[in-house]
Amino acid sequence: ASVYWLFLGNDQYGPRLLLGAFLAGACTASFYGWLPLYLPELFRTNVRATGQGFGFNFGRILAAIGVLQTGNLMGLFTSDVVLAGITIPKGYPLACSTMSLVYFLGLGLIWLAPETRGKPLPE
Repeated sequence: ASVYWLFLGNDQYGPRLLLGAFLAGACTASFYGWLPLYLPELFRTNVRATGQGFGFNFGRILAAIGVLQTGNLMGLFTSDVVLAGITIPKGYPLACSTMSLVYFLGLGLIWLAPETRGKPLPE
């Protein structure tokens, strides 16, 4: 929601844009807080660092691919979109708002991850 407010509710630089950027950054950073705690519990001791590093950086690779597709998304949206009575302007705001939907995908997928509470670390 903070990303939508950031990209769709601002048309000029000012306090509202800065507050939106702060909120979007805080929400984005909160998604990475669980990785250093959860990922090591999934791997055996002899591959723990490798597994954690691969899992952590695989998301970065996907994020980089997504960022590189911003131009293509901007080209797809050639007119404004009206969603629930809100007009979303074409171009950069619509492309970035669309890319932020990946967070909703992550919110759903995290419930499919195995529970590690109360289990010993794999040897």
